[in-house]
Amino acid sequence: MSFQIHQPNIPERLVTFEGKEYRWLGGTNYLSIGTHPLFQEKLQEGIRRFSQNWGSSRLNNYQLDVWQSLEEVFAKRYQVEAAALCSSGLLAGQTVMQYVMQKYPEAEISLAPKTHPALWRHPHKPQEGLFSDWKSDAKILGMDGIGAPWVEEFLTGFERELRKDQVLIVDESHRLGIVSTVIHTPAQCIQTSSLSKAYGIPAGIILGNKADIDEIKKDPFWVGGSPPNPAYMYACLHAQEAYEERMQHSQNMAHLFTKHAKHVQFVRDYPAFSAQDAQLFEHLKSHGFLCNQFAYPDVTAKPICKAILPASLGLKDIEDLLAALEKYEI
Repeated sequence: MSFQIHQPNIPERLVTFEGKEYRWLGGTNYLSIGTHPLFQEKLQEGIRRFSQNWGSSRLNNYQLDVWQSLEEVFAKRYQVEAAALCSSGLLAGQTVMQYVMQKYPEAEISLAPKTHPALWRHPHKPQEGLFSDWKSDAKILGMDGIGAPWVEEFLTGFERELRKDQVLIVDESHRLGIVSTVIHTPAQCIQTSSLSKAYGIPAGIILGNKADIDEIKKDPFWVGGSPPNPAYMYACLHAQEAYEERMQHSQNMAHLFTKHAKHVQFVRDYPAFSAQDAQLFEHLKSHGFLCNQFAYPDVTAKPICKAILPASLGLKDIEDLLAALEKYEI
């Protein structure tokens, strides 16, 4: 079954359900950045400075410096030549697909199994079956950097064998700000991501070489999309120390968990796990943990148990979680 919990606020470390408190393992708020005092301070400053949303095009003759400044920070951090902010991760993915389809109108496009809908463009949808069976010799390739809700590692070496004339588009929404997103490939690589997950702000980002980003910023699809809310961009720009602190804590928890975890699917040193055993949800619940459980990819599918290790947790919480999994009997 899919399990719904209706609450009046965003969960932090604890969530109350049916009169009991549970440690929360759900959602995609990997860094729990919204509770960090520095982020809160800078967001309040941003709201005072930018008292309302600014919906004007990035081609307008009046520009806010915060957008370009944050793009430069992201480009430097993620070791690419340039970056372009969007109002969402979905728009980032669709903008890149629009760009490459116009640039290579006759090219074959192949989307890997389980690719997020951000990279779907009619009539192109993900190939069915296993990732290992994916046809990766097309001109334009689209895929996720890491699986969600199934926690799976995809970039395991095939990318090194791609051709220089290929284009690899990778949705990094579940890696950006969490683990390394460096991709070693001879192919032309463009990365997209939501910033609403680890970064906790309502925006998206495109990362790539300067030539591609310059052309994307001329595309009517990007130009016509409103830029992200400047107050949140200001908070992200000026709270980098908070992100660094939470990223380190997240890595410490992920290392501890994946070194000892049993009975679940995970990627080494990555702060999430999944399972298709419906009883696991109830087992964790009985030990004081709540996670996500829902049918995927459609309502008729078997429910998936998906959990993250949000930075609101402590190492003692991870030890308790490992002890609970140790007691689980399949």
